[in-house]
Amino acid sequence: MTTDTLETPEVDLSTDDAVLSALDEHKVGELVLEPYSLLRQTVAQDLRDPTPRDDAGYFFNAVVTVWICTLKPRDVLKAHSDSLKAKEEAFIWAEARGYSLFNWKPVVEAYNRMQREWYATSQAHIEHQSNGDAPDPNAGGQPE
Repeated sequence: MTTDTLETPEVDLSTDDAVLSALDEHKVGELVLEPYSLLRQTVAQDLRDPTPRDDAGYFFNAVVTVWICTLKPRDVLKAHSDSLKAKEEAFIWAEARGYSLFNWKPVVEAYNRMQREWYATSQAHIEHQSNGDAPDPNAGGQPE
């Protein structure tokens, strides 16, 4: 590993900036990624190491998450149904593209961007209505 850290740097994205950034095309190198949709977020979360203890664990999570974003929805679901095979395929993909513990930056930067955007967009909230009453977020549907 290099002396650079793989941890996510602190970046202050407003919700609006995060949404606009999330809608932009994401790439790792020249490869265009599929959107970091709810399906991909959920499956990637399920495949990741829940407690990465070091840079290698962080890299593991980056590879799995970015690889999930190379798949079409049906293939994402297939990956979820066989997690061991999915993790193996993620690392075959990474090795074929030249990523390693010495060439981690492109995949980790893509992962960090997705994580920052996901976190910032998850902080979106319902604004108060003009009469001062906030709609019930659990009511489902739009306020009347």
